[in-house]
Amino acid sequence: MSCTVLTKCLDRPPVSDKEILRYAGCKDNNDEVSSLLCDCLAEAEDHLSYRVCYCKLGVKFDRNICDFGVFKVESSDLAKNLSGCSEVIVFCATVGTMFDRLIAKYERIMPSKAVLFQAIGSERVEAVCDSFCDQISRETGRRTKPRFSAGYGDLPLELQSEIFALLSCEKNIGVTLNDSFFMSPSKSVTAFLGLCD
Repeated sequence: MSCTVLTKCLDRPPVSDKEILRYAGCKDNNDEVSSLLCDCLAEAEDHLSYRVCYCKLGVKFDRNICDFGVFKVESSDLAKNLSGCSEVIVFCATVGTMFDRLIAKYERIMPSKAVLFQAIGSERVEAVCDSFCDQISRETGRRTKPRFSAGYGDLPLELQSEIFALLSCEKNIGVTLNDSFFMSPSKSVTAFLGLCD
């Protein structure tokens, strides 16, 4: 498997307190929650890195089979998502290992903060993906489809193995994959991003 794999270190994306609280399951943003969130965000700052590795592939379709040249996958949902595209960006994004250590620390000593750090991590990695997708759209001058990840719809989670082999995620941005196809650091995402023709 070969393609030109590129890496990016992104600037800190804007933070959405509303999204963090949604991930944390907080319905009320009272002064106590707001103060705790503010403390957590300040502490999180030095533990976050925003890194992406990616490559561009061509894509052809034979009914529900998406052929990327380097591998094929059968998925009606991915084929539908990439409809109208002849090229796709395959990427992996992460906020880094230091953040997982921060979560683990607070799971032992202060579970209420651990919940917020989990939510911050989820919001941050989604924000990195959004920022990266916006950059790709600007750089290519093309509209992009909504990103689509292994495990969505009928796209098998096992496809992670192909993505990791393609992108050399561990070497490029320090993200590893276990035998159950889960990533470490936990706040990492792989996805397909269709480039509209």
